Formats: sequence, structure tokens, C-alpha cells
Amino acid sequence: MSPSEQLDLLATLGYAVFERSSDESFRLLGAAPQWLPAGALTEVFPFLDVFLPDAEEFWANPGSLSMLHSDFWTQTGPAGEDLHFCAIAVAGERKLLLIECAPHRFEQTREFVHYAHQTKLAHDEIARLSRELKRATEAKSEFLARMSHEIRTPMNALLGVAELLSETELSDEQSEYVRIFRRAGDNLLNVINDILDFSKIEAGQVELECIAFNLADVVQEAIEIIGVRARAKGLCLNSEIRPEVTGRLTGDPGRLRQILLNLLSNAVKFTDRGGITVRVRLDQDQPEAGTLHSLHFTVRDTGVGIPPDRVSTIFDSFTQADASTTRKYGGTGLGLAISKRFVELMGGRIWAESMPGEGSTIHFTARFDVAEAASKSPAPKATAPALGNRTLRILLADDSDDNRFLVRGYLRDTGCVIDEVKNGAEVVELFRAGIYDMVLMDAEMPVMDGYAATRAMRALEKERAAPETPILALTAHALKEARDRSIEAGCTDHLTKPITKTALLEAIGRYAPVQPAADRIPVTVESWLKPVIPAYLEKRRADVQKLRVALEQSDYSTVRTLGHQMAGSGGGYGFAQLTKIGEMLEESALAEDAARIRDGIGELDRYLMNVVTE
Repeated sequence: MSPSEQLDLLATLGYAVFERSSDESFRLLGAAPQWLPAGALTEVFPFLDVFLPDAEEFWANPGSLSMLHSDFWTQTGPAGEDLHFCAIAVAGERKLLLIECAPHRFEQTREFVHYAHQTKLAHDEIARLSRELKRATEAKSEFLARMSHEIRTPMNALLGVAELLSETELSDEQSEYVRIFRRAGDNLLNVINDILDFSKIEAGQVELECIAFNLADVVQEAIEIIGVRARAKGLCLNSEIRPEVTGRLTGDPGRLRQILLNLLSNAVKFTDRGGITVRVRLDQDQPEAGTLHSLHFTVRDTGVGIPPDRVSTIFDSFTQADASTTRKYGGTGLGLAISKRFVELMGGRIWAESMPGEGSTIHFTARFDVAEAASKSPAPKATAPALGNRTLRILLADDSDDNRFLVRGYLRDTGCVIDEVKNGAEVVELFRAGIYDMVLMDAEMPVMDGYAATRAMRALEKERAAPETPILALTAHALKEARDRSIEAGCTDHLTKPITKTALLEAIGRYAPVQPAADRIPVTVESWLKPVIPAYLEKRRADVQKLRVALEQSDYSTVRTLGHQMAGSGGGYGFAQLTKIGEMLEESALAEDAARIRDGIGELDRYLMNVVTE
């Protein structure tokens, strides 16, 4: 295509084509479009004064670009209408400038800009709402954690004291009062647990375990737990697992047990006569795929039943079959909603069949992997060792007088020796000065919290190269984050309040040393000296390392000085054995008897590790 033909084509497309001459004027090339005003180009289009400096730079050095577009500008046409223009500088040997009257492209551009602006506003709004939702979720989680802690703390004392009271001599009437007291407390605790479970599910914080388990054991455990309430109402409670169902599976037995407990608890609650049956069979709608096993569970009762128009709503949050059931039977209406979420996490579904007066059947399916076959002689189930005749020395840290009273009551007949403190700083000081078989640590305490205290105690053990003492977090914080925080701080385990006597004794039996240190050395010191004893013993423990370094360097002068200081101060603080060891070290240093010095350092180290002040 010749240059003239190209110009004619551009004119046909609606462009006015100009060439920049050496005198900086513009010459029209080709035909003039109808919309082009008469006159000098820069006079009829004043906007070009803004664009032309950029165009000149572009013509001089276009780089990889072939064209440079100006912004749109608007001018009034001969009929008073608004016309929209755009200038285009074209790269090449000639300085060509195209002027376009582009109403359609202007509208398209304006619509695009408007869309981009609205999109940006929408994105900003979504981001703002997301931030607000995150803050609201964090606030809700914090509120629930705080609520749980503040309720569980007094509940620990209430339920614990009720348990202790039930162990005393009571009349029949008093025993009934205590039974009602404990039942009401357990109901309140169930409400708290339901709310926390549902909150964790909503926040997506529930992760299923994947461990091997025996299906029959899980079903039987649920039956045994609910069986007490069922027998109290005169109900029969049965279970049946079809022979074709694989016994050993891989999945989350804890969540499966919780589903069964929720369904069985509801069945017992709404059934006054007859019985309840749990059945497990293969899910016919989901054939097995490889090692994947799909099971169909049913929980059938002979209770009051559910109206047909309410059956589909019972799995909704905070919903029961009839408003009157809240008053008659109690409950939060969360148990089935929680079960539904757990079932869905297990790759299944849950539904109900029921008629008023004829009972109900709750169905749910779940998918599990088939576990490897267990050995023919499986190891016996691990049980927590009883305390037996072990006399343990326990350090208890809790700022609540009621909770300390409760622990004392639980351990009253065990023979354990308990030292009590009210804050984290005090527990670290006692731990520094004495030797303990176990520490029971509250999380929230004044001065220093339990997490910081645990970290300080672990650091002290590391510094002394001492074995780790079991530290059990005993706290009202029940969320997974609290447990993770306890373990991260160095706690051996995380126990949640309210805690029963049996659960506490099992935990102590599980983690306490089988043979408490028989060579512990109790030393009675006068009360006015007790505030300075921890610092004194800590200095002597530091002397152990100094003595070892001095012996390695054959620095008998330092050994003699340290021994002399120890001999002079030990008896004054009530530690006669330190005086004896110090005298021996001083004599051995004078004789430069390295073997005897080494024995003396070992004796000093053992003494300081086992001495306990009273």
C-alpha cells in the first residue's frame, strides 16, 4: 500500500493526519474529516500544548513503541455538542500526528475507568469487611475463651467440693442434695463444652486425627458412658455391629465417640420407656474403594418422636424439635449441629427418620481407612499407675484459694507433701531452692503467669543439667490454642478445669517418678532465714561449676577459697553438711589431693540437688 493510499485509509477511518514540519507547524495530509475545525492545529486544539512536548520526546526516541496516545479531551463542537478527541504520535522517519474524534472509544474508556473504580471500591469494601470479620471472629474467640475460663474456674471448686462432700458421711437427704448439685454442674459444663466445640467448628479450627482404633471399643465406650443414665430411667441399651464390618479402622475415634455420645444422650433424654439400639453396617450407597471403608450407623430409640415438619431442622444450630423441649428437656440445641459438622468432616452425611409417639432413628455415614491388622498378642492397654505408697513432693501454683483447697482435698489421703504458692514468681523461687517430683501450674496468675514460670523453670533445669520435672498445666483454658501454648512453654501435659479427683490422680500417677528420690535431705531452717535461703543455695550451686573448672586447671587456691567460704557459712544458714563438705574441700586443696576434691564436688552436687528446706 502506497503512502497516499495509507493516508486515504486513515481518513476513511475518521483520522485527521498531520505532519510536523521543521518550522514546528503542522501540515494536513490527505482529506480533512468533517469534524475538523478550520484554523491552525494548536489553536483549534489547545490541549495539544500539553501533549506535544511528550510527542517530541517520543519522536526523538520511541524505543520499542510504535505509537503514543494522549489522554482524551473534550471540546464543544459547531452545534454546541461535546466532542471527544485523542491525539496519537506515530513513530517513524516522518513526525506524524493523528487526531481522532472518538465518541465511542471515549465512552468505552469512561465505562472501563468507572468499572475499574467501582471494582477498586468493591475490593476495598471486601477487604474492610474481611478485616472487620477477622476482628469480630478474634473478639468472639477471645470472649468465648475468657467466658470459658471465668466459668470453669469457679466450676472447678464447685464440682470438686461436691465430689469431696459425696465421699463424707451423709444422710440420704444430704446425698440427694449433693447428687442434684453435681448433676446441675455437669449439665452446665456440657453447655460450655457444646458452645466451645461449635465455635471451633465455625472457625475451621477442628482437625480430625488419623490413628488406628477398634470400632467395637469406641461403640462400647459410648454405650458404657450413657449406660448409667439409661439404666437410671429403666431403659435397655444395646449395640450391634454386622460381621462384614472391618473391626480395625484408621480415623478419629474421639470425634466418632463424641457423635455417638451426642446421639445416645439425645435418645436417652427423649425416651421414657423401651430402649435404644446402636447398629453399624456397611454403607450400601458407597461401595468400598481400595482401603476406604464407608459405614452406616443408626441410633434407634422408642421415645417421643419428632413431627414430620421439624425433622429437617433438628440439625440446625440452637434448634430443637419444639420450643417446649427447651423447657422440658433442657439443652442448647447444639449437639446435633456439632455431630453434623463432624460427620461431614468424616466424608459422610446425617439424617433422621421419626414420627411422633413412635420414636426416632438417626442415621449417619462416615468413611474410614482400614487399619493394618493388629498383632495376635496386642500390648495391654496402658493405664495410669496408681500412686501406691509413693510419697510425692508436689509444688502447687494457683492464685485461687478455692482451687488450692480442692487439690489439697483430692490429695489428702495420698501422703503427698504439697508446697503452695500464689504466683509464678514464687513458684520459680521455690523450684530453685528445692527438689520436687511434680509441679501443678495454673496459667493465669499475678506477677508472673504460668507460661513464663514454666519457661524459667525449664531454663533452670537446663542450666543445672538436671532431669526435667513433670509440670502439669492445670488451667481453666480449654481451647486447643491454650493446650498448644502450655506444651510450647514446656509443660508436660495440659489438664483442664473442672477436673475430677480421679482424673487428677491418674495424671499424677502417669507422670510422677515411680521411685521418688529416697535420698532427699530435709533441712529445717529458722523462719527468719527462709527469705534468703533460695539465693544462698543458688550461690552454692554456682560454686559446683566453679570448683569443677578450678580442679581441671589445678587451681587449688580457688578450691581452697570456695571450700573455706562454704565451711564458714553453711552451719550459720542451717546446713551443717555444707560446712562439713567445705572443710573437706579446703583440706584436700591444701594437700592438692585431686581425687578427694573430685569426690567432694560430687558429694556437694548431690547434696544440693536433694536438699529440701522445711
